[in-house]
Amino acid sequence: MNNTKIWASLHPFFEQGPALGRTEANRRFLHALVEADPFDAYSFFLPHPDDCERLKGELAARWPDMVKDGRFAVRLHREFPVALRECDYYCLHLSDPFVRYTDGICLRNAFSRRIFPVTAPTHSLSYAEYGPLFLHHMWPGVTSRDVLAATSTCGARAVAAYYSSLRGAYRLSAEEFPSPAVRIVPLGVEPALMPSPEEKDALGRQCRQQYGLGDRVVFLVFARLSYQSKMDLLPLLRACKRAEENGLRPEDYCLTLAGWLDKDDAFDKDIQRLAANLGICLRVVPRPDDAARKGLYAAADVFLSPSDNVQETFGLTVLEAALSGLPVVASDFDGYRDLVDDGESGFLIPSLGPAATPGTDCLARIVPAAEHHLLLAQQTAVDTRALGQAMRRLAADKTLRLRMGRAGRRRVLAAYTWRHIIKRYTALWAELNDGPCELPDNAAARPPKAVFHPACPPSRELFGHYFASRVDAPAVRDKMLVWSKAGRAVYHGQDFPVIYRLVERYITPDNLKKLLFRARRPISVASLRSLCREFLPDGVPGDEDFVLLWALKHDFLEFCPQPDPANDQARRNNPTGLVLGREYPAMPSASCR
Repeated sequence: MNNTKIWASLHPFFEQGPALGRTEANRRFLHALVEADPFDAYSFFLPHPDDCERLKGELAARWPDMVKDGRFAVRLHREFPVALRECDYYCLHLSDPFVRYTDGICLRNAFSRRIFPVTAPTHSLSYAEYGPLFLHHMWPGVTSRDVLAATSTCGARAVAAYYSSLRGAYRLSAEEFPSPAVRIVPLGVEPALMPSPEEKDALGRQCRQQYGLGDRVVFLVFARLSYQSKMDLLPLLRACKRAEENGLRPEDYCLTLAGWLDKDDAFDKDIQRLAANLGICLRVVPRPDDAARKGLYAAADVFLSPSDNVQETFGLTVLEAALSGLPVVASDFDGYRDLVDDGESGFLIPSLGPAATPGTDCLARIVPAAEHHLLLAQQTAVDTRALGQAMRRLAADKTLRLRMGRAGRRRVLAAYTWRHIIKRYTALWAELNDGPCELPDNAAARPPKAVFHPACPPSRELFGHYFASRVDAPAVRDKMLVWSKAGRAVYHGQDFPVIYRLVERYITPDNLKKLLFRARRPISVASLRSLCREFLPDGVPGDEDFVLLWALKHDFLEFCPQPDPANDQARRNNPTGLVLGREYPAMPSASCR
């Protein structure tokens, strides 16, 4: 073996399509890797000649001198076995843990003169077809040098949950069917793409003028503008009203939503209409380019990301916002916990999930992934009251905003730039290469067993730890719920909930009114869960939580405030302020659609 260090991949990293989280992260990773240049050469093996030509064009445009010096090799997949016999690669790194990952291990075992590391980062982990793909990872050819790099602590636990559930279901021992090790390596951000402190004021003023933001406090959401794949933004409108109830004047702030929006999607018009009905100042910026994104981060005062979707595992925009000097208000959910230092760089808002989702899980493999994600997300309640309080607090305190923004920027610059992430990967590859590794005899000739059977572990096993708590937790079961101001308005026909088409199976205007009637006086979570069983469409145990959590999510129910010892006895005995002996009018017969 010579001392030449060659990095290899079966993926191009520069992927076609819109610049969403995965594609953007892969582009940025490769750019940062080549800019750091820790290897002597870089080899790519791709499936089609057109893919090769496209990647060659990207490399020539970005690094012409390295191309001229022969530092890149771009070849077809079918040439990989021959290349493995001729060259001792340092590592094989893929942009995805499923496409070609096991194939890379198998080919290495069969043709390479040495066992080099095979690694890949995780992205979304919530698609139903991932069960069989994780099952494919467990076979005798896996070595201690094969690793999945989970981007967050929650993501690492989800991968471990997949392996654990599949082992139990298929009775596979870890000794006979090893799986890749899981290590946490986050994604990163590029400081040059975000506004620096020196240019922030000028860029911010220009952007505010462009979008008519004036001197208002700007709350920015930067995400894919889809309630199915990122977050439901309707509860955020409710949180704005909560902030106004706490003293934030409507004329003093503006909610700005920016991000990818499909061209045939009418979301921007729908949410603008809803915001106008509520008297909320709203700006929507669909598909902003890099310059517009930089300007929006410069113009904003607070970044919001109340994510509710298990499709999210990290949060690149959270890092971008922190790097831009913004305090971040995010849901206490998934990878956000790794990125937001609660109380220092922002606030984490409590999330509440279901005890189990058997009905939804049964649909996972027969409905589109977006529908499955939506049904799970509609059972994830991010505390609208706490979200509104955080918004009000930051809007009123510029000093706090600046302090949290500086803390977040320091945190990102210290650990989350792509320069830091590439160092972590190079250290990981060096560690794996230097560690002991013995390939089992004839491992490549023994195919993995039971890989043809579908597998889809329950969502609770995979993502139950994403939530700050769950409705069946002892600390939650005895908490008291009561209808909120919005819930009372819906009950009396003064407000009208938006019920998505896919949710109509669980939520109907009649069932919602029945639920609100039961919660007109304080009632425990456990009691209301029991009452909700009568609303089940198909009698699937566990799905009763859907109705309760949906009502909490959309601010039609709320937890009773904790008694304040400083208040008098009467208030302690009646924390909601309701007249407990009063009978409310009978339910009106009109539909509340």
